Amino acid sequence: MRRRRNSRSALITAVAALAAATATPQPPGRIATSAEALVASPVFFHGRQITVRRELVEARGLTELASTSKPIFVFWREAPTTTRDGEVRGEFWDLGRLRPDDSRFSSQNFGPVLEAASRGEWPARDQVFVILGATFVESPLPQQPSIRALALAPEKYADRGVTIAGRFRGRNLFGDLPLPAGKSRWDFVLQAADGAVWITGLRPRGKGFDLDVEARVDTGRWLEVTGTVRRDGSLVWVEASSIALASAPTETPVEVTVPTVPREAPPRVVFTAPVANETDVEVAAPVRLQFSRDMQAATFRDRVRVAYTGNAPAGAPASPPQFTVNYNEGTRALEIKFAFRLDRFRTVRVDLLEGILSAVDNQPLAPWSMTFTTGG
Repeated sequence: MRRRRNSRSALITAVAALAAATATPQPPGRIATSAEALVASPVFFHGRQITVRRELVEARGLTELASTSKPIFVFWREAPTTTRDGEVRGEFWDLGRLRPDDSRFSSQNFGPVLEAASRGEWPARDQVFVILGATFVESPLPQQPSIRALALAPEKYADRGVTIAGRFRGRNLFGDLPLPAGKSRWDFVLQAADGAVWITGLRPRGKGFDLDVEARVDTGRWLEVTGTVRRDGSLVWVEASSIALASAPTETPVEVTVPTVPREAPPRVVFTAPVANETDVEVAAPVRLQFSRDMQAATFRDRVRVAYTGNAPAGAPASPPQFTVNYNEGTRALEIKFAFRLDRFRTVRVDLLEGILSAVDNQPLAPWSMTFTTGG
C-alpha cells in the first residue's frame, strides 16, 4: 500500500511540473533593449518589434538615434509631437540583410538613408539599420530600477546596487537575450514584461527552491535578486549577492502593434554544387548548398544525412560516407566535407531533415533532398 501511495504521489508531482512548464510564458512580442545591443546583435533583432530609449537627432529630413556606432534611422508611423524622455517603438531591420527589390518595402523610400549612410549604395550587412512604423511613447524611467529599465537604460544603473524580480528563464532557454553572459556555470536569465537581464555570481537555489539552469521544467518561477549592475559594451548583467523566491506581480500589459511588414518567405535551397542528378562528380569534392535566407547554424546538427543508394558494386563498403558540415553565415552556404573519398560510380543522396530553421524568424526549411553520381 505504501509503495502504491508513493507512486501516486510521484505521478501527481510529475503532472504538476509538466503543467508548470506548459504554462511558462513565452517571449514577449516586443523586446525592450538598448541601442548598443541593436548594433552589436542585429541578426537577433532583425524583423522584430523593439523598444529603445535614446535621444533623437534630425538632419536632412531624417531622424536618427543619437550617438550610435552605426546609424539607426527612424521612420515614423505618425510624427510625434515630442521626443523627450520616452521610448521609440517599432520594427528593427538591417538593410544589408534585405534585397533592394524586396516588394515588402516598396512603400518605403530608403534613398535619403542610402545617401546619408553609404554614398547611395545598398549597404553590407550589419552596417545600416532602420526602425519602421515607429511611434514615440513618453515614459520616464522608474525611481526603483526594474528589469525593463535595466534593458532600456543600462548606463543609468551601471555599478549600482539593485533589487529586481522576474521569471526564471534558465540559461536563456527561451532566447530572451542575444548574447551569453559567459561568467559562470550558473548564469541565468530573469525576464519581466518585455525586458530581460542576465544574473551571475550565485546558483539559483535557496529556501524552498533549487532550480536547474538547463531545465525548462524549472522556468516560470519568480525570483527576487539583489546585486550590482555590471555592463561591458552591449552585455548587461546583475552580479547577485542574494536570491529568494518572489510572488508574481500584476504586470502592466505591453502594447504590441501589428507588424507593418509581412513575413518573409520560408527558406529554400537556391544553389547546389554538384547540381542535382549530376554525373561523373569528383569523388574528393565537397558538397555545397546555398540558401535563400540566413539560417541557424545549430539547427543543421543531426539533420543532414548522406548515403549511397542503389546497388553497391562488389567489394564496396557497407557503411555510409563519413562527413562533417559547416555553415558559413556570410555566404548562407552549408559545406559538407567527406572524411574519405566517395566510392566510384555510386549514386549519393543528400537529405536535409525537418527542423532546420531560418535565423531571423524561425521559419522551417521544408525537408529537401538531391542525388548525384560519382565518376571514376
